[in-house]
Amino acid sequence: MNLTYKYLYTRFHVFGSLPSHKVFKSETGSQSKLVFADQSFIYGLVSDWAINNTHFDGCKPTWEQESKLFLAKEKDALVLYRLQHPHFKTEALI
Repeated sequence: MNLTYKYLYTRFHVFGSLPSHKVFKSETGSQSKLVFADQSFIYGLVSDWAINNTHFDGCKPTWEQESKLFLAKEKDALVLYRLQHPHFKTEALI
């Protein structure tokens, strides 16, 4: 079954948190998809507060729409995070 996801916001990484990711919420359930700069992703849940306060976000809904410099920095940060956290696993689009 294919789920449809709606863009909610971009979460920027801070020291000790997940790398920056774009959050998409399923239109039919409570599942969310967190998409990282290299297009890999994990599934999770997003709090009601975050869902109800997404109007603060001013970012682009896809990584391709972001500036090349920003995207390159986020990909580098993701590589570094993976090196520091070897148990952090994501799924890749096929």
